[in-house]
Amino acid sequence: MILLIDHKDSFTRNLEHLLSEFGEVRVVDRKEASPLAEEEETRMLALSPGPGTPADYPETKAIYQNWRGRKPILGVCLGFQLMLEEEGARTRRQDTVLHGARTPISLESGTHTYGGLSEPFYVGRYHSLQIAPPSLPDSMQVTAWDQHRRVPLSFENLDLRLFGFQYHPESFLTDHGRELIGNILSTCLG
Repeated sequence: MILLIDHKDSFTRNLEHLLSEFGEVRVVDRKEASPLAEEEETRMLALSPGPGTPADYPETKAIYQNWRGRKPILGVCLGFQLMLEEEGARTRRQDTVLHGARTPISLESGTHTYGGLSEPFYVGRYHSLQIAPPSLPDSMQVTAWDQHRRVPLSFENLDLRLFGFQYHPESFLTDHGRELIGNILSTCLG
């Protein structure tokens, strides 16, 4: 089972639908997620998008710290930012807010996330915050960047089985969302 931690975002149900193509998904409020993460049938945690900043979600931060390196974790948008902040990165406001924007990204070669995929690659973006590139932790391999500005848009850490997207793989604006999730689940869960 994939435990999807809900941060009360309208995209949570879309993400649930995409993840459910690969198996059972249980959506749970962040305040009720901790005991469910402990269940043996929980094979992976997914941190949903949500409003606000990572600082608004101390329960999710605690869950992340507790399960980091013990179970695979996927973060989308807010989840991406929260994971990277917990690894030492800083979040800041973007110069240009992108809500409902379809933009091209630059892929790093040789990543598991984008295995079998190539450019041009367009993604759906819905965010006003970004990770400040100078603060990126060395432990996280950036797997894609904004094509016009040096903004990290996805990462992976294979040793800890951590993956994140600043953009929304579940959005109809994103190319190959199903393949992205399939690549991650194949890498994490076999």
